[in-house]
Amino acid sequence: MRYLKFLLLLLVSSVSAQNYQYSLDTPKVLEPQQIEEESSLVRIIPQDFDWENIPLDYSDSVWEIRYDFDFAGQTIILPANVTVRFNGGVLENGTLRGDAALIESNSENQLFEELTLEGSFKSEYLKPQWFGAAMNDATDDREDFVETLDQAENIGAKVLVDRNMFLDLEETGKKSIFLADNTWLEGANDAHIRINNLLSPAFYMALTKNITITNVTFLYDQQYDAAFGWSYDSNTLNIKQLRGYLTDSHNIIFNGVNPIWRGPILFRSTFVIDGGENIEFKNVEFIAKGQTADKFIQMAIKLKEEYIPNQKVENETEPTKIPKNISLENITLDGVIMGVQGIVDTFVSKGMKSHRYSDAQNADGNYIGMYNGKDYDFPPPHLIYLNHDDAKKLKSKNIIITKTYDYGEYVGTEKVRGLTGVNIGYCNSLKLVEDIDNVKVDDYKSYRRDGFADIGDLSNSSFNNIYAEYDSQIFDISMRFVSLRFVGVLKNVSFNNITLKDNAPKCKIYPIDISYGDYVSIDNLQLYVKESGINSNGPFSIFGSNNSIKNSGLHIEKHTASKDYLGLIFLDENTSNNGTNNFYDVDVTGWRNFSEGALNQNMNLTFLSDSNLNSNFAKITDIDHDFIIQEESGTKKINWSRTELVELGNGDVHQMQMQIPHGFSISHIEAETLESLTNGITVSVGSSMGKKDNILSKVSSSVGAILKDGIEDSSSLEQRIYLFGDSDFNNKGKIKISIELVRIF
Repeated sequence: MRYLKFLLLLLVSSVSAQNYQYSLDTPKVLEPQQIEEESSLVRIIPQDFDWENIPLDYSDSVWEIRYDFDFAGQTIILPANVTVRFNGGVLENGTLRGDAALIESNSENQLFEELTLEGSFKSEYLKPQWFGAAMNDATDDREDFVETLDQAENIGAKVLVDRNMFLDLEETGKKSIFLADNTWLEGANDAHIRINNLLSPAFYMALTKNITITNVTFLYDQQYDAAFGWSYDSNTLNIKQLRGYLTDSHNIIFNGVNPIWRGPILFRSTFVIDGGENIEFKNVEFIAKGQTADKFIQMAIKLKEEYIPNQKVENETEPTKIPKNISLENITLDGVIMGVQGIVDTFVSKGMKSHRYSDAQNADGNYIGMYNGKDYDFPPPHLIYLNHDDAKKLKSKNIIITKTYDYGEYVGTEKVRGLTGVNIGYCNSLKLVEDIDNVKVDDYKSYRRDGFADIGDLSNSSFNNIYAEYDSQIFDISMRFVSLRFVGVLKNVSFNNITLKDNAPKCKIYPIDISYGDYVSIDNLQLYVKESGINSNGPFSIFGSNNSIKNSGLHIEKHTASKDYLGLIFLDENTSNNGTNNFYDVDVTGWRNFSEGALNQNMNLTFLSDSNLNSNFAKITDIDHDFIIQEESGTKKINWSRTELVELGNGDVHQMQMQIPHGFSISHIEAETLESLTNGITVSVGSSMGKKDNILSKVSSSVGAILKDGIEDSSSLEQRIYLFGDSDFNNKGKIKISIELVRIF
């Protein structure tokens, strides 16, 4: 009999699990009568049920709640393995302690009111509507949402948001939601959480850990005033709110010192991770409901240093910690000004997508960057911006950013920040600066008009498979804000498979900046510009030693620069004098035309000073003109391959258009007869009437080619090249002459 009862219990539990909603599954509704008929273990709790004297045999059964019950402040202890099934009733005003209990509900109605859950529950999810949330996207559900989080924390459950809801978070320093350890917030049914925080964070993860936010859309519904940066009152309220939480929840006593402050803009974030660790965002969207930049999310995620728990903070040198083990997977930002910013130890972003972006501004495009008449209150925003964030001892490290797609959909005024005050700059996609170690960026695409990245003071890092388009027209050339800008020293950093395109009709600065450092390698960097009017050397420049650029090129649609002897490789004085073990091998297409008499128009190579005999190598290849200039350990060499098609006319002498430039020798010649010559004629190639065959003694009279290496050195050749015949050409014969010129100096 006991065995049959056990089987019956399993059957009832199975039916219950299939037909009542305590997970993501959509239940199939059963009428109460049907459930009663299935088993005597389903107990309908009567209105006069004595909760203080629960019968012993009520364990291992399903309790159906049809009526409201007021516990009058008492703690009700459930027997083991009770499934509390709600069918219209509410439990309120007290504490319900479970012992492997399970909560089931087949409706969206409220189940609990002013009720605390304790003990052991097998329920995977709790829903805000069970605690009174209206979930209609209009009513403020903040208090009920916080209650849901609290009760989920009590029993180790997850919070499920499966309908649209609104959280009113606007009041400064009063309504931020602090997430506890082990919080799990999950969305379903494409539901969003609409928020309206303005001058205070929507959510804090302050010294908390093991938090997961997944499948949730945060819909921002607010408008800021870019003319207002901050005030002492708003700053004080935010500090007071955070300090109170850190004291109450993490036993930090602040004695004349406040929590770490990193500027007023952090208080406008959706999430502030304040020293939190083991935080995961997966399939999360940050979307601005508004269409203008003044209705955008000002900052999605702030990563911030904080004092460690359980200490008295009496000065700013007390021990601190920074966010650690932060994971972002498949995050979407649409209508966000600053995406992710701050300091972090171990950060992984995979599959991030960014759509609409902007700089802070009012609806009419004024107060760009929150300009206050002197400075910009809003720091130059980026999709991802990691640095040391003014930390005195700690720094960002162990960064992995992969599969990022920044669509670059700019919204707002075409104006940009000026060149005065603090916080000048542009909104390029990625910024990694201020002594960061161990960064890996792979598969990153950016279409921001502002450019790809600022990189500086970086070590032991790699950037692979980058594609970026931008528009240099927005930049002030004197500030050198380019697509890939280097603002610090690099050490042991590699760049592989990088493509940078400038979409400006005419560019005045190259898409990549000068870099500084040692052991920097660039492999397959391709730069594309339309019309180039750049009258400065570059863009291939690394100042230091043990650096390399190879398999890389500059591609120009139209070259209109006027300055003579422009170089593609540029070194500073110290590198030119002392650099060692540097290797450059780059190509150019679309360079301006030049000839023997205008070699000042070709690309120049001023690589090393004459005194630097260290092991260094540089080579530039002009693809269109078959022109190669290289330098190795103090010796410079030019190779120039030229071709001319000659159609022989009357007479016995033909002067070719191409010449031998001063200082050059012919190292190789090939004469290919394309149409046969006059019968019996002998044709040679020479440099003068007195030297008719000193370049090539004979050209093939029939279709075919004759080659010769090692002509004479430059001292014995005049500049002209002639074809000489021993009789009249008689208007017959077509010859292609190809020569390889060389100059060593």
